[in-house]
Amino acid sequence: MTLNVKRSRRVRQIAIGLGLALAVSTVGVSGSSAAKVQAGSKSGGDITVGVFNQLLTTCFSPNASNSALGIMKTVYEGFFEKKQNGEIVPYLAEAVAPSADFKTWTIKLRPGIKFHDGTDLNAAAAVANVQATAGAYYLGLVTTGKGNPAHTLGSGVPFSANFKSASVIDALTFKIDLWNAQVDWPATMYASGRNFVRALSDLANPTQCATKGVGTGPFKFDSVSPTETKVVKNTAYWRKDSDGEQLPYLNSITFKYVNQPTQRVNGLKSGTLDAAQFTSAGEIKQILNVKDNKNLQLIESRYDYYAMGMFNHAIEPFNKLSARLAVASAWDVAAYYKQRNCFKGKCLGDIPTSVVGPSNIGYNKAGFIPFNLAKAKEYVAAYKAETGKDLTFTLPADPSAESQAGAKTFAQLMKKAGITVNISTEDTATITANAFPSPSSGKTNSYQFYPTTLFEGTGTEFTLPFVQSNGFNAPGNLFVAGLSAKSAALGGLFKNFGALVNPARLNDPALDALVWKAQFDTTSTRTANLKAVSKYLQENADVLPFPTLGYSTGLSKKLKGWDKFTLASGGAGVPMTNAGINWVGVYLEK
Repeated sequence: MTLNVKRSRRVRQIAIGLGLALAVSTVGVSGSSAAKVQAGSKSGGDITVGVFNQLLTTCFSPNASNSALGIMKTVYEGFFEKKQNGEIVPYLAEAVAPSADFKTWTIKLRPGIKFHDGTDLNAAAAVANVQATAGAYYLGLVTTGKGNPAHTLGSGVPFSANFKSASVIDALTFKIDLWNAQVDWPATMYASGRNFVRALSDLANPTQCATKGVGTGPFKFDSVSPTETKVVKNTAYWRKDSDGEQLPYLNSITFKYVNQPTQRVNGLKSGTLDAAQFTSAGEIKQILNVKDNKNLQLIESRYDYYAMGMFNHAIEPFNKLSARLAVASAWDVAAYYKQRNCFKGKCLGDIPTSVVGPSNIGYNKAGFIPFNLAKAKEYVAAYKAETGKDLTFTLPADPSAESQAGAKTFAQLMKKAGITVNISTEDTATITANAFPSPSSGKTNSYQFYPTTLFEGTGTEFTLPFVQSNGFNAPGNLFVAGLSAKSAALGGLFKNFGALVNPARLNDPALDALVWKAQFDTTSTRTANLKAVSKYLQENADVLPFPTLGYSTGLSKKLKGWDKFTLASGGAGVPMTNAGINWVGVYLEK
């Protein structure tokens, strides 16, 4: 079956301009099962990788961050992947086509793919996954007494708030209906590589989901803990290389949590680590150390991860505009960049001029607040006059030496304007879990200022969800109303679900209106509407942009294939992201 996409040239150009491949992906698995395997198989070997994030669970929530996400991606895959040029293309899916109004998306799966437990990836399993991500299993628990709440309260629920329903068409084809037209819905389903497809047993068994999840990926979980996780080869993986050799090549990968970047570098040099991941957020010395070492290799991501500090608009002091404007004006980001992003004349990343970078469709310098110490002091005085209090707040920071140094540099810059910054020390996984608590816990983000990297890439799927108060309140969305009719308690819970991806706790009707106008625009005016969102965020100091981030992986010389990620649909995927490299094609040189 082939899904044909017939659209006017104007609509097609809009979609392609947004980085969305509407064309059918008809190229199958790399290589052929009948192809002759070349002499000298690449298969075999066990390696150890150092990561800087703990993997707390293999389930939906709490979210896996950066290098912990990379562990998850060895086991789980998604319906879609991203090409190097930014296009979103089918991966577990084989073809995708929207309706004329972009409210219905029809997706065909590749045949012959199985989960690690031997069950088939079919349309029924796909629909169950889409529904579970949107919270339907929890809905069943409350309204019918059947369901599994252990893993269905993740950030995918508000992230995919535009999802209305999913249904099976045939054994390998299903469709998704949306509340509002959305030209980049596959990008939302891709979710920057975070939207995984799970076996039905994962959705039914809370213990399995939390400790040893089952996906379709090249590796399977062998053992899982926050400090060390081992994955082993999936010998029945659905992909082969261009020579017909079964993927993946490696027998196993052991991921070890190594918080201090100097220890990761030392591990690479001593050979106790075969690879290790780094971030440009304070780890430039270590990245350059690896880069300059002739016995090691290094791959870097694009620097299109837009770090920021999220002001908590719901509590003091940043429920006051004067406080936010004071910090924004006191933010000498160029000085911070020089201290934290440069070493011996070499710098990584860029000084921000917008909440997103120039490659992003929403990039806009208008409204950006420049460093102005005199203005900052005026706003500090205004805050004092308004509240009778000095401007002070707490900043959470990871215990690593580099993270602590970055926090201290930030505090020193704020002190020049009369702003006091206190530093609380917590590991990254704990900070993430506290900033994005499950709605069922009744908790919300209580950090006054949360340093994070939420915005990324060239599109909107990883910007707009984080700056609206609640996606379920969007025009035309009747999800909460439908739940309220069935269960008052459930309706009350889901009314707060949108806040799960809103750590700034924004509640601004004017901003919401701008976001939804841009998000659901299917015309050529969408770009201008997106730029209007950026301008509003900047002039109201809703977030504080930090230097742009990149991620790196250092590797032993014996590792090969790390610089390539061949997609199932053909062409090159992004070889290095915040999650690390894709391990499916990595092998040990023999």
